[in-house]
Amino acid sequence: MEPRDKIYMEFLTKDLQSPNNKIVITEDRFCFQEQNTLILDQLSFTNDDFTIKDLNGVEYFKCLGKTFSIKDKKVIYDLYDQPILNIRQNLLSSKDEINIYKDKTETEALLNVKPQSNFFKQILKQKYIVNFHNKATGKDEFLEIRGDFYGYKFKVYYGKKKEGAPLICNISLKPDTDIVIDSIDSYYVFVAAGVDAAAMIALAICTFM
Repeated sequence: MEPRDKIYMEFLTKDLQSPNNKIVITEDRFCFQEQNTLILDQLSFTNDDFTIKDLNGVEYFKCLGKTFSIKDKKVIYDLYDQPILNIRQNLLSSKDEINIYKDKTETEALLNVKPQSNFFKQILKQKYIVNFHNKATGKDEFLEIRGDFYGYKFKVYYGKKKEGAPLICNISLKPDTDIVIDSIDSYYVFVAAGVDAAAMIALAICTFM
């Protein structure tokens, strides 16, 4: 790892906090005991499939599916090719909501991602509320996502930031990535211990849409 990358990663992970309880949205096996850094490489708005690996090149998840359209969706699988969740954008909704469902079907919603301001403010603030059911607590809860002006960095909070909610995930463009019109090559996804990594990967994919 280049020294610049190491410093960059240390900066983005220093404020991560493990929540007081686990956040289980898909399955408990995806809540790792230690903080983890996953990489989405060669993620493109035209590419169909890609894998999610850690810094050592170990694969964790696979994402299969076509570029988003009214009928198409992205499906995240485990390493045994079992579907974990699927992401579908409601292109017919003026609110640009994104729904994330269990497995490959649309029978059980896991997360609902909603922008929290009008179009012009959304461009500036990049703020979203994510509603979900936490299987660890048995309660309906929410996350707050805040992004920068350029859409290169996103922070995921377990609750409202202004109320002191812990930062549980950082999503950031790798510092050496080249930006072109139809491709954002590589993103880091820093996930705190005890947080559903599969769900955080799904949210990371949503931020690119």
